[in-house]
Amino acid sequence: MPLRTLRHCAVLFVLIFSGAVAMHAQSAVEYGILTGNSAAAATASARPAIPIPNLAIPGSPASSGPGARSTGVPAGTAEEAAKTNRQFFQSHSGPNAAQLAVHTVPDHAEAWIDGKFVGPTPLDMRLAPGHHQMLVRAPNMQESAREFDLAAKQTQSIDLALKSSYQNQVVIHWRAQK
Repeated sequence: MPLRTLRHCAVLFVLIFSGAVAMHAQSAVEYGILTGNSAAAATASARPAIPIPNLAIPGSPASSGPGARSTGVPAGTAEEAAKTNRQFFQSHSGPNAAQLAVHTVPDHAEAWIDGKFVGPTPLDMRLAPGHHQMLVRAPNMQESAREFDLAAKQTQSIDLALKSSYQNQVVIHWRAQK
């Protein structure tokens, strides 16, 4: 019995020790990335990449023809893609367009409506009445997805408070002194 208990303690010690080593290695890598002086690291941290879904823009040459392959967004920056997508929604909103205002905490979260990147929040835009889907992302925050319905000529405001993707609280238990 004592040998079995000793063996279990040894396995437990190895697992705990290997976990601590892995966490230390991960923190060392993250610290190195944050404090590195390389140009690539500075560029990457200064402006995060915005993933843009691969969707066709109606009326564009990429979306015409039966065998055409869609690139989804115009060549250029994410701001140009957002501007183009907002113009698409406005031009297809019709005479009964609804007005949508999106506000997030924190500000400047990236927003997608119906799979199209529409830019950073806060947003004010016109949409066609009907059912829509929205996805909002911000660095170090949990993404938030929401579905909503808009009626003709309705004004709707959506306020989202994004939650941190990191644990808010660390609890340390100290063994009582005897």
